Amino acid sequence: VMASKYTEPGASIYYFSVEWDAGLTSWAEFRSDVLGSTDPSLANASSMRSRIMRDWQSLGLAAAPSISSNGVHGSASSFEGLVERMNWLGATLDEDATARAMIAAGVSKEKIRMWATDPQVDVGDGLTASVFDCFEDMSVSEMLKKAQKLGGDPFEDAPEFSVNQAFIFIKPHAVTEQVKKLVRNMLRERSINVVDEGVITADVIAEGALVDHHYYSIASKAVMTKPTQLNPPESKLAEFAEKFGVEWSQALESGAVYNAAEAMNMFGLSAEALTAKWDAAKASGDCFKFGGGFYCARLGAQREGADAPQVVSNGAITKTNLPKSLSSGLDALSMSQSDGMDYAEKMLLFPESTIKMAIETLKEVAIDDFKSEHYERAIKHLTIAISLDEKSHLLFSNRCTAYLAMERYDKAMEDADECIRLQPNWAKGYLRQGSVYFRMGELEKAEVVLKDGLELDRTNDALKKELEAVMNAIAERMARQRESLEYKERAIECFNDQNYKGAVDLLKKAIKLDPQNHIFFSNRAAAYMALEQYDKALADAEDCIRLQPNWAKGYSRKGAALFRMDKLAGARDAFEQGLQLDAQNAAYVRSTRQELQLVMDAIAQRKEESLEFKERAIEAFNVQNFKRAEQHLSSAIELDPENHVFFSNRAAAYMAMEKFDRALKDANECVRLQPAWAKGFSRQAAALLSLGDLVGARSACLRGLELEPESTQVKEELRRVELAESIALKDAATEAFKAQDYEKAVEDLTAAIELDATNQVFFSNRSVAYTAMQFYEKALGDADECIRLQPSWAKGYSRRAAAKFHLGDLQEAKQAYSKAWDLEPTNAKTKADLEHVLSEIAGMRVVLPERAAS
Repeated sequence: VMASKYTEPGASIYYFSVEWDAGLTSWAEFRSDVLGSTDPSLANASSMRSRIMRDWQSLGLAAAPSISSNGVHGSASSFEGLVERMNWLGATLDEDATARAMIAAGVSKEKIRMWATDPQVDVGDGLTASVFDCFEDMSVSEMLKKAQKLGGDPFEDAPEFSVNQAFIFIKPHAVTEQVKKLVRNMLRERSINVVDEGVITADVIAEGALVDHHYYSIASKAVMTKPTQLNPPESKLAEFAEKFGVEWSQALESGAVYNAAEAMNMFGLSAEALTAKWDAAKASGDCFKFGGGFYCARLGAQREGADAPQVVSNGAITKTNLPKSLSSGLDALSMSQSDGMDYAEKMLLFPESTIKMAIETLKEVAIDDFKSEHYERAIKHLTIAISLDEKSHLLFSNRCTAYLAMERYDKAMEDADECIRLQPNWAKGYLRQGSVYFRMGELEKAEVVLKDGLELDRTNDALKKELEAVMNAIAERMARQRESLEYKERAIECFNDQNYKGAVDLLKKAIKLDPQNHIFFSNRAAAYMALEQYDKALADAEDCIRLQPNWAKGYSRKGAALFRMDKLAGARDAFEQGLQLDAQNAAYVRSTRQELQLVMDAIAQRKEESLEFKERAIEAFNVQNFKRAEQHLSSAIELDPENHVFFSNRAAAYMAMEKFDRALKDANECVRLQPAWAKGFSRQAAALLSLGDLVGARSACLRGLELEPESTQVKEELRRVELAESIALKDAATEAFKAQDYEKAVEDLTAAIELDATNQVFFSNRSVAYTAMQFYEKALGDADECIRLQPSWAKGYSRRAAAKFHLGDLQEAKQAYSKAWDLEPTNAKTKADLEHVLSEIAGMRVVLPERAAS
């Protein structure tokens, strides 16, 4: 899973080998402030991952970043930076400055190479930990001292080396020129020097197995370590029990702990789905770290009969309820993690031989499942196998058979098609496809496909047997068709004798023998029409059209039924469609036009009546009798349901009655009937605005203006939307201010002002936010604009006074507070603020007398 992202055609990474003075930026600061959290939504706002998450579209990414694809990777410690340069850039221990410093600290080259695989090391007091875990977040000086204790010469002073060296790369999904520029700029801003940079393409990554080596230590742990072999720190066991409500030993004994492959099988998950669940567990706080490379996560569901929570652990863990052969083949497919890797990079990379053994085991188990008629389980095992080898035509063939057994023909056809695509010269693929067509009743297609298969393998008995069954089915169908045609002829005789009931009964028998013959349904529709059973006639006409959509007569049957059912618009459309299909048939055209004319005459009569109701509705609306207007318009719509103006007018009546949901429904119908009429979108916008959907209301206004740029009604509606948006932004700014997020408050108020620069409250509130940010000149500017817009509003003068006070202009502050107090003589806060300023000027406490309201 992980390898494919780096090695698929066209993929690449873009790396930066960097260094900086450890005294300026610690390694922990580098990871949190420069790189940012693995989850970009939680990353520091000024970090790379947060910037990429926030600006992903303008940076040229195809999709928003996630935990799995968070833009950039960076070394977790100065030691891991060395390991990554050795892997990706071919750095040597003799040339790399960090490596030379470690050697000077007494760490041998052999030990450095061994540590590069992240083994467990003795950290004292009988405890062990992974090397990467020991060095996590350590700048180089601290790392060198730790390295001396773990495997160097602790009796010598650590070498004086204070240059942090890291390896950063842009992940394949984010390699764009914009992201490269962003990374360069951010490194430069933090005084981090780029020593080397460049691209590493997918073919180079694959050829050098660079991704495999990058995660070697993690993968090796997952392959070799079983949960029963793990020795979690005693100090962590209590934390585990408290977090998950079960002792670690109990979880093991109850079979509630799985490795990745077991979890995939048990819960029917693909590798990607399990990764998503792991990420969700981390996001919800259901992930627990025992130590380096040993993590557990609760998946959130319990296996039937198990008391302990479902836990997936990424070391390697016990296997329960799986065949022994499957377990042995899938031991390697477990999940592991080191602190030096991004959290979502969990799916491990294994030797090809291990993968092949797992696939074969899964295939064998699926065969056993199929023989036991456990088809769903067979499909799950084959799906896992396919996720490991998507180019195996055999796996798709086998899963096709399982889907066939479950009568899931659409899925079976997908697998048969993929099998043939992967191996077009394999006869059995055609057998699978032919079998699917056969069971779907598409006999002619089955015959063609099976014959194609026999062209590839004339000795294939399975193909011959299936083709024989298909040919027999075709022969039986032909016999039924002959009998059905006899019933049809007898039905025609009954119809001509006006025995319509007898005709219907005979046609029922014909349809039972051959339900695919559209003429039988057409003829029965005519008989039902003669019996005045118009609903049944319409149902048969629609079945006729379904079976043969290009046959004009089916539409004539439908039009006739709808006309008798008083559904004039539908009848008109049906007759017109029939005329389009058979325009060269003079007899058909003549008779259909006659029927269509009857429909059009009826429509014209109704339109005339509907316009009378519309005029009555306008009169009622003008005297504010909105209920009566709605009733008249409903009558008009019943007569002419295709007149968009009626729906527009009724929407206006509903708006006046504050029935906004009904108004929106009518506005939507108006737009559907006449999508090029701007007024319909104005109605939509008004209803959406009243329902609180500002985004939808704005979208409707903009669509209306596209149609009619000078539409006064749409422009007025858009202005109402903008005013509502500005108020919503003001409210959001208030909440941000309460949370002390003054920058967000300013941002929202600025946006509100862009929408409505006449509202003095927006300038007043932004002045307060600027004051909280100590931007006093900007606060003063907003206060002055507030006063200009509303010179009789006391609060504007209070804002000006506060800004002047902070700028040190006490006299101006005194004058502004005095003006505010004059306008609101009972405002206790204004009085107190004025007293404070006067006290500052006088150098002694000043108390002003109370004022009565003017």
